[in-house]
Amino acid sequence: MRLAELVNLLGGSATPGGGGGPEITGVHLDSRRVGVGDLFFALQGTREAGTRYVRDARLRGASAVLAAGPVPAEDLGSLPLWQHPEPRRTAGLAARAVYGDPGHGMFVAAVTGTNGKTTTAHLAGQLLALGGRRCGVVGTAGIRLADGRLRPATHTTPDAPELQRLLAEHARLGGDALALEASSHALEQERLSGLRVDAAVFTNLTRDHLDYHGDLESYARAKQRLFEGLERGSKAVVNADDPASERMAKAARAAGAGVITYSARSQADLCVSRLETGLEGTHFDLHGMGISGARVHLPLPGRYNVENALAAVACALLSGASPATIVAGLATVSPAPGRLERIVAPHGGARVFVDYAHSEDALLNVCRTLRETLESEGAHALDFAIRGEQKKHEAHVKGRESATCSRGTDGAARTGRLIVVFGCGGDRDRGKRSPMGRVVNEYADIAIVTSDNPRSEDPERIISEVVAGMQPPRAERTVEVDRRSAIRRAIEVAREGDVVLIAGKGHENTQTIGSRVHEFDDREVAREALR
Repeated sequence: MRLAELVNLLGGSATPGGGGGPEITGVHLDSRRVGVGDLFFALQGTREAGTRYVRDARLRGASAVLAAGPVPAEDLGSLPLWQHPEPRRTAGLAARAVYGDPGHGMFVAAVTGTNGKTTTAHLAGQLLALGGRRCGVVGTAGIRLADGRLRPATHTTPDAPELQRLLAEHARLGGDALALEASSHALEQERLSGLRVDAAVFTNLTRDHLDYHGDLESYARAKQRLFEGLERGSKAVVNADDPASERMAKAARAAGAGVITYSARSQADLCVSRLETGLEGTHFDLHGMGISGARVHLPLPGRYNVENALAAVACALLSGASPATIVAGLATVSPAPGRLERIVAPHGGARVFVDYAHSEDALLNVCRTLRETLESEGAHALDFAIRGEQKKHEAHVKGRESATCSRGTDGAARTGRLIVVFGCGGDRDRGKRSPMGRVVNEYADIAIVTSDNPRSEDPERIISEVVAGMQPPRAERTVEVDRRSAIRRAIEVAREGDVVLIAGKGHENTQTIGSRVHEFDDREVAREALR
């Protein structure tokens, strides 16, 4: 496509030169990726202006530059300059045109919300595949297109031109569906520009990323952009139990889209009853969207994972998958990497889980799930003892430290203790540190506070802000700045029946300390300790 055609299509002004200007074969926001024939978008970033890199793009073979305003002549050289007042939005639309509208006819589900994006997109991808689609998944845990190969992701949501390139590759491989995570940063920066979304999912809204958005209202407005941008005939899939859902639904309706509600707690277009959950998974009856009370097994624990699964089910059904296929398929799905991922001990012992929870609400959900499971196990154990093994029962309830079955400070029976290893990232929203400490103090028996990704901050200062929320002390608390040592300590003190939760980093395989990035994977460190 020639530059003049793009300008005519998308507006703005340019001096494309003779013959309609240069042929544009690619679109890039990163000058390091520019090659011969590419259009370079010199966007204003959060820290520096893209116009600083025009010279680099020209030297790498760029055919033209797009910017919001003038570019220094010495950097631009003889390259045509396309000026547009909305360069971010234009980047995605231009890429869609240059790459031949690769998403045309493809079913696209985009998931936004504070928590649950990765799991919901991961489950949606699996259910769409079970429904007969060749589905790709794009998100925090990686990128998987129709060839099945997992590629690392540098961002939760790629920039708009990169997303169009991924769609083009996916289509060439035979892909006809995509499930992706839409982060608040991405929506604010218009990274979904040019992408037609068939099903937009809203999971929930709680505090996170306020270091970037400033306040919760601005954060919510960023999420709302996904629903404002829906096309007529598409659908919004919203969590009926979250207070922010109505504003997302209202935005979708104003755009001409329909709304599907889901709930694991109340009546909705898609909802559940008779919910039973444990560490090995969840059972419930599923109602709505053509399904009438089917008994379902979901091999993921926790009510919050039922909510994620309901959103994924809605997406699959909207794509045309049969209800019977989806009901049966739920029993076969696997969890997303690093989302309450079980690390199996070679010789039994404590149950160890790694989870990405790095906000107050996410930590609350996973800690509550594990605590409720331990209490349920304890209740069963005590009931068994009362019904015929009184002596064994008496031995169990003597004390938390000497018994297999115990009672917590809240009086609830448990078969083991909850041991939580966690920390908070540096150079991010400091306001969530104390609340995260408060959650762990409330739910854990043993809390080991450690480093997450301290980045440029002093790790001990971060930990002190976390510990400030753990007052008055309820959990037995230990501070261990070194994360590897903290994980080892948790597994060393764990006994048969205990549950160890290693929270905060999930699937990540690096740790950033100062300016250095070290190889570090909670799952591998846990496996080493268990061995």
